[in-house]
Amino acid sequence: MKNQDKHYLKALLLASMSSIGVTASQAALTSSILARKEREGSDTSTEMISEALTNGVLESHPSFGEVLGHTSHGSHGSHGSHSSHTSSSHTSHVSSGYGGGGGGGKKYNSTKIGATALGGLAGTIALTYLAKYIIKAHAKHVAERKAEINRYRAYASRDLSEGIYGNDVDRLTDLLVENDALDIFDRKFSGKWSHYKFNRKVKHSVKRMQTRMGRRKTGKASTFFQTNLQQWKERRLRLITAVSRDSLDLMENRDALSAVAILLVEKGYLKSYDSDYIMNEDEKLKIIKAYNKFLHRNQLPETTLVDEQKLRLLNSLPNNQK
Repeated sequence: MKNQDKHYLKALLLASMSSIGVTASQAALTSSILARKEREGSDTSTEMISEALTNGVLESHPSFGEVLGHTSHGSHGSHGSHSSHTSSSHTSHVSSGYGGGGGGGKKYNSTKIGATALGGLAGTIALTYLAKYIIKAHAKHVAERKAEINRYRAYASRDLSEGIYGNDVDRLTDLLVENDALDIFDRKFSGKWSHYKFNRKVKHSVKRMQTRMGRRKTGKASTFFQTNLQQWKERRLRLITAVSRDSLDLMENRDALSAVAILLVEKGYLKSYDSDYIMNEDEKLKIIKAYNKFLHRNQLPETTLVDEQKLRLLNSLPNNQK
């Protein structure tokens, strides 16, 4: 139990005690017991409440004080004129009431004492259940607060799927729009949190990007997918920079092959590819075949080399991937 939760519990517990007529001294005693349990390192709320209520309320309550005092008297071996009482006469004496010498003392009725004790016990049990209810209500409040904080998660800090919204979904939709996978007008705000919501159109766009990346179409944006998506344009920019210096052989250069495969999928020349096995001979040949198909349609000689001119032409074509 955190410190702030303990203080919260103590305040509500003592306030509840005052509402049923517990005196200030009893409340103070209960508070001191709670403080002692904290110093002892108790981390169980039920343990703290039980001892605090038992010692702070039951034993110090006037009704229970009467019972305890009366019981104490019954254990005395001698007391003035009562020293000669037999066991049977003492039992009769307890039933009829006890007077402190000469009959001038206060009379006690056992039925009244029992009823008062029972009432006090019932009040204590009610307080225990009230305290448990308060703890549960506070835990629910904390859970709701955590749920609100979760709406402001950093990008790529959790997997995203349909129905989720938050800062990370906002960033995801921005990247999908930047990569021409999502229309800017298909983004919809969630009514409660004023963040873009991961709706069906976003799910469809994620599937589209997963196809471009050569991954299984799940419609769910894992943290790995989000990281790759963030690096998507950067990877192609690196390729453009590299081919501006010299042509690259797609059979040898993994980064160049991956970037060209992305573009071939976007332009409709390649259905999909497996990015995990992109340097496998069969996977490379499949991409090279699609690349040569692009070259042939644009009246260029077939080759495994990519240069600045060919890459610029491939980038300029409209996206045909659906």
